[in-house]
Amino acid sequence: MTHTQSRRTRSLRRALAATLAAALAVTGIAQAAGWTPGPAMTNARMGTSAITLPDGRVMIVGGADAKRSAFAFYTADLYNPTTHTWTQSAYSIASHYLAGLAVLPSGKVLVAGGLGASGIQGTAELYNPATNTWTGAGSLNQNRYGMTFTQLQNGDVLAIGGVITNGTPQATVERYSAAANTWTTVAPLATARREPASALLPDGRVLVSGGEGLGYVKLASAELYDPATNTWSPAGTLAAARSLHTATTLDNGKVLVVGGAADNGSVATAELYSPATNTWTSAGTLSAARQQHVALRMPSGKVLIAAGWPNTMTTAELYNPVTNTWSLAGNLSTGRSMPSGALAGNGVAVIAGGKSATYVVLASSDLYSE
Repeated sequence: MTHTQSRRTRSLRRALAATLAAALAVTGIAQAAGWTPGPAMTNARMGTSAITLPDGRVMIVGGADAKRSAFAFYTADLYNPTTHTWTQSAYSIASHYLAGLAVLPSGKVLVAGGLGASGIQGTAELYNPATNTWTGAGSLNQNRYGMTFTQLQNGDVLAIGGVITNGTPQATVERYSAAANTWTTVAPLATARREPASALLPDGRVLVSGGEGLGYVKLASAELYDPATNTWSPAGTLAAARSLHTATTLDNGKVLVVGGAADNGSVATAELYSPATNTWTSAGTLSAARQQHVALRMPSGKVLIAAGWPNTMTTAELYNPVTNTWSLAGNLSTGRSMPSGALAGNGVAVIAGGKSATYVVLASSDLYSE
């Protein structure tokens, strides 16, 4: 085949793909996106936390091999997009299930709290990807899990709410100083919350939405934290109370809140928070209600929503912030709830672990490319 013929073939293929996409759009069904099965992690894990390392690898931290009362891992799994392989990290100081996770300006990874071998814990530690070593990062002032972790613009990290010892949701908030390697208690939330969602706004404030309050009641309220003044203020009310949802800051500065658990089951709706007006508006409805899912902002600016509960879902959906619409995004190779995921350095979404419909903990992974 000549170069001219090759170019013509590629042009014809692009034209055919565009025609097919247009035809599918007319019927209201989006063209399936690119999912491929990935390699298996070194361990089957659920209840993990995931993050992108500065070198482009994806780090899946801790988790457990069965329900949360079972063995919690002292290791992490590291996915290398160049070699398309997973490797196991060195052993950490403590085991972590549903821990907080953040990459610091130094390139080290802060891991804190969660459930461990001795129950709810406050252990914090730093992982150095360059040396594959762990060192101490002090301790939270209160042992906690089910909190949300948000990194501030200066590199400090907030551990917000969660559960401490008796299952009661907490209003307490702590701030980790990356420079001093210490934890300090800061102003508390107005409302105690476990399993809320949080997002950093472009102006440096932190939005915290929903969660579960006293009496296991799901919350529709939201709050804003200003690190400059160490104060919280109201941030309106969501149309639907929810916990175990996701919050993603979009390129336009708004925050997309998706799914979650209501008092009567999973939520199918999505909402947008506008920092300019301090108000919430509808962001449409998912094709299926879901909670315990993964939400990732893709390189295009679209948001990928994948997997989740109920019924350990295989489906995925894409939110387009330009048109405020949803489209189907294909299917994972395996249904999974409680997985975690992050973007690899090559822009590919990596979704790994979780549990199957028969409650088998998974080591498998799925890769999504736009």
